[in-house]
Amino acid sequence: MAFLAILLSAFVVIFPSQWRRLFVVEVPMEKADAIIVLGGEADGRPREAARLYRAGVAPLVFVTGIGDAAATRKVLLSAGVPPDRIVVEEASCSTIQNADFSRPLLGKSGVKRALIVTSSFHTRRALATFRKRIPEIEFGVVETRIPWWDTPQGKTSEDRFALIEAGKTIVYWLFYGIS
Repeated sequence: MAFLAILLSAFVVIFPSQWRRLFVVEVPMEKADAIIVLGGEADGRPREAARLYRAGVAPLVFVTGIGDAAATRKVLLSAGVPPDRIVVEEASCSTIQNADFSRPLLGKSGVKRALIVTSSFHTRRALATFRKRIPEIEFGVVETRIPWWDTPQGKTSEDRFALIEAGKTIVYWLFYGIS
């Protein structure tokens, strides 16, 4: 029991300084057919997607995820993305559903290359999920962070989200074969 307590304590101390090595990947694209904004955070993600759109990375922005799709779309519009360049999928409740429900929309739009925009701790699993569920499309990923995560309270919150991501990563590996 003492060994497990020591192991857990070490994990709690080490994890906050090491999770970025485990979960954060960046596979940027200079040119893509679409930018995909994953739901779950309706400020930093759409702002980064709008910046990429304005930089000419892709002509379409897909918004996917239940709950904050309307807010994400609103941020994209206010940041200069024209309404006819935004495609919304608002039924998905998970990363795997983001991929599955976006697949027909991406196909209908003729997308061959897409850049995923998501939070730092979510990049590895999001990229692996989209690559596994939609192998006919080449995917890249970029991370985004909200400024609040650079505050002491925000850092604790980001570390907690990364810990939750560790559990989700294990679930996706066990149940969906996504690693």
